[in-house]
Amino acid sequence: MQIMKVLIIEQEKTLQQSLRYFMQLQKNFEVAFAHSQKEGLSLWQSAPFDMVLCTDRLPDGNGLEMLKTLMLEKPEIISILMTAGQDEILKQEAMKFGIQGYLEKPFDLQQLEEAMGVSHP
Repeated sequence: MQIMKVLIIEQEKTLQQSLRYFMQLQKNFEVAFAHSQKEGLSLWQSAPFDMVLCTDRLPDGNGLEMLKTLMLEKPEIISILMTAGQDEILKQEAMKFGIQGYLEKPFDLQQLEEAMGVSHP
């Protein structure tokens, strides 16, 4: 079974802990966490990732713009944007650009699994 490398860029500690717990349940996931755009880009450049989950509001940037940048570098990554509120324009822009997942916080694990393409029997 191939290991999937996941980068999560989220500054909210509670959500980070929930995502960390969820990812530990997925046996084939290797996860790195970043709290900012700068930290996320640094991790991105240091290792190849297969999936990126990014919050829309970062302390030093815009999550959607960051995902767009990463997708230009590596179009095959699985990209998921997490947002704190309902924003139809943001959602449409994300989908138009090809972002596969769009999660409105708070989301449940089933929504996360669907966005990630993880399924359980």
